[in-house]
Amino acid sequence: MNKNMICRLNKAVIFLFVIFFSGFLSACKSDDPIKVRNQAIQKLYKNGTVKIAVSNSFEVNKSKMWEGVLLAQEKINKDNLLPVKLELVKYDDGGDSVKGMTTAYDIASDPEICAVIGHGYSDISLPCSLIYQYYGILTFNFISTVHKLTERNNPLIFSNMPNDSDFGDEISKICENKGYKNVIIYYLENTSGTSLSNSFEMNCNKRGISVVSRDSYDITTSTLEFERMSKRWKNNFIFDAIFIAGRMPHIQQIIEVVRNNGIDCPIVGSDPFDDPLLTESLSSSENGRIFAVSNFDVESENPGFQEFYTSFVKAYSEEPDQEALQAYDALMVLAGAIRNTGSAVPVEIAKTLHQKSWNEASGPYTFTASGSIQNRKLTQKVFKDGKFEKLHE
Repeated sequence: MNKNMICRLNKAVIFLFVIFFSGFLSACKSDDPIKVRNQAIQKLYKNGTVKIAVSNSFEVNKSKMWEGVLLAQEKINKDNLLPVKLELVKYDDGGDSVKGMTTAYDIASDPEICAVIGHGYSDISLPCSLIYQYYGILTFNFISTVHKLTERNNPLIFSNMPNDSDFGDEISKICENKGYKNVIIYYLENTSGTSLSNSFEMNCNKRGISVVSRDSYDITTSTLEFERMSKRWKNNFIFDAIFIAGRMPHIQQIIEVVRNNGIDCPIVGSDPFDDPLLTESLSSSENGRIFAVSNFDVESENPGFQEFYTSFVKAYSEEPDQEALQAYDALMVLAGAIRNTGSAVPVEIAKTLHQKSWNEASGPYTFTASGSIQNRKLTQKVFKDGKFEKLHE
């Protein structure tokens, strides 16, 4: 083999190596969305900005969640709680899981987004959390209660809401304290409704409370079906209370149908009961007959809550709701973690969230290894004169 042939062969080998290596780098770049995101986030942070997505069913669920986030952003900027500018990007998930996943991919398509605060419904939060995990986005669940969210070994998911196991236990305590021996369960057949009703039934059994009938409905169930079910209960069972697991406006419709069919027993439920849309529809005849468990305690003596409450009323000329409080705290905790970390890279924020504790408006924040909140006390409430008040025994 002469020198020219060896030279040509070496050039060919080098050429093939360059092509292979270039292809390898290209593949790494395109096949590693987390690496791409981290690089984009670091560049944006160095330029003085951190970007966080906020996603909820804004059109379907008329909560005050967005107002709570904006109030937190204003405080963060006013008190210089971050060394960089905080940019919020608002997304509407449409109130259903299909549109929610489409929204999650829209969020993931922006490589500069480091975290997302969302979603309002558990059956949206669950599938979306997997999308965020794949694309390396930190998820801060602000209101969904389904326990599976923090049971998937996803190091980038955190929740500042107690889960269905906590709520089911607390609701059963109300029934026990009130002396209810026989209850009916009526639940929305989705992820959250099923999980919550399972927890409630398990805790009722633990406390010696009998579930005499367990029935479900879905989002297409008509008022006529609610009426048929009410008559079935009235004619076939002896019961002290009805437990409803669902969402508005179904809860309101079910209560109205139940009362119209002559069922006057107490009704118990979870945090969706603590909704102005429900309380505004109830008359004073329901005083002392409807009970709820919530993470929102308007009588809280926590200075952080009192500051939040006063600031919200001043800014919006109305009282905050549970979603406003939860979203406010979510952004405050995230900002604190970013400040302590000195970075907006999701995995680095996550390490700080696990290592430190915060005290915000709804109480202390310490997270388990799986990202769920620890030692958060829930509030038992009773309906009285147009609103839910703290239940004092």
